[in-house]
Parts: sequence; C-alpha cells; structure tokens
Amino acid sequence: MSAPTWRYKYSTKTIPPRPWGSTSPHTAPETEIPMFKVIAFVKRRDGIEIEEFHDRWRGRHADLIAQSPATKGLIRYEQSHRSLRDYEREDCPFDGMATQWYESWDAFIDMYSDTEYQATVGADENDLFDQKALVAVFTEVEDVIVERPEGLTAPYTRLCCAVRRKPGMEIEEFHTYWLEEHGPLNRDDADIRKFFLAYEQNHRMRSDYARKDCDVDGVTIQTFASARDFYAMALDPIYAERIHPDELKFLARDNLIWLLTDAEEVILDRRS
Repeated sequence: MSAPTWRYKYSTKTIPPRPWGSTSPHTAPETEIPMFKVIAFVKRRDGIEIEEFHDRWRGRHADLIAQSPATKGLIRYEQSHRSLRDYEREDCPFDGMATQWYESWDAFIDMYSDTEYQATVGADENDLFDQKALVAVFTEVEDVIVERPEGLTAPYTRLCCAVRRKPGMEIEEFHTYWLEEHGPLNRDDADIRKFFLAYEQNHRMRSDYARKDCDVDGVTIQTFASARDFYAMALDPIYAERIHPDELKFLARDNLIWLLTDAEEVILDRRS
C-alpha cells in the first residue's frame, strides 16, 4: 500500500490531515483512537503478469516491509492473494487484499512519512501496484461474528468483500444493522452457518468518513473450507430466501467489491 493512493501527500515536511481534520502530526485528537486497521484492495500495474505479481508481492515487497525500520509501529501485516481460479471471473479487477494493524494514528503517520520507507517500500509499491485503482479503508478492529476453528490451517478460501450501504441509509443505521441484525442472521441460521468456518466484519472508522474519496463502509471476510463451499452457499435456495432479502435492506448489492482469496499470509505480527 502506498500513501499517495489515499490522496494524502507524505513527506518529512508535509504531513497528511488526520481523518478527523487535525493537520498537526503530533497533536492527539480530542478522543484517542484505539488500535485500527487499514484494508486495501490492490491491483497490479498493467504489463505485470498474474503469477509475477503474486510472486513479487509475497517475496520482495513483503521482505521490504518486514525489514524496514520504519515499520516499528506496524503491529501486523497480512496479504490475501486472489486465488488463481477466481481470475476466471471477469467482473473483478483486483488481485488481492492487504491488511495492516496499527496501535496508534501517530504510528501510521510516522511510517508513511519516513524517508527510508518512501525510498524502499514506497518505490516498490509504485512499481508493483496500480495506485489509481487501489481502494483503501480505515476500519476498527474486526468484530468477530463466528470464531475460526482452533488450529485451522491452509488450504482454505476466504471471501473478502468491500461493502457499501444502500443509498439514503444513514451511516450509524448501516453499521448497527450490519452488526446487530445481519451478522447474527448468518451466525444463527444453521442452514447457512453449515457452509462457512468463520465470519468477521470490519467497520469503517467514523472519523475516516471525512475522506470523500472513499465510499466503502466496511469489509466483510468469511472463511470457507473451499471455493466449492462458497458457491454452494451462494447458490443454495435458502440463501436466496433468507440472506439475500436481508442484504437488500442495507447493502448496495450492485456495488460490491469481492474476491476469493487463498489463506491469508502473515508477513509480520507483533501482537503480544
């Protein structure tokens, strides 16, 4: 991920505005924010082949981030690579999803304003990613609706989906409905729950809504034993009868970004 893709200009002299409007890089907001995440749907640059992209992303690029002294405030970094079979769909331009955890806003600012980081990681991002196509959202730490089974190991499939609320729906109304109504509906309906292994919601930070260049309200992630199980759920008549109508109550269904990925690859993890 690269700062310019979020329309922020990072340098040692120019610090981007915080989502809530403060322009000072060292002044704490009135209310301190807890740990947060940055989730980005990434697309390879034109001219880079699919397998070359994934090799470079999990190889050289991952190494640069893991080894950079500037990432000391980065708590965790995951890559979710789009499965090769999912490229048979032509309605998704993205190649994967990157997820970063930060312990504070200053940790995020310090990393992206570091000149060494810009010269190494930032330069590699510009070579690898189509920066204009990137979709990034700042979210709260995930709300776990269904815990992943203990000891779950790859291979498995994840549905990674950036969601947008339906037109006319208020922000708080959307987040409340998604968490308190739609989440439990998936969790508690045994006919649907049998298809997936885990389910989490990542709700956009309210302060991030100050950015007007992002219309994503959050990211949902469901884990399946295989892509076959995902499609079995999506095509099941019960899904069409119970889940789809509920989605229409709060989602802009025709404006979703979704891709199927292989198991997440943890590049860095400093969580205690």
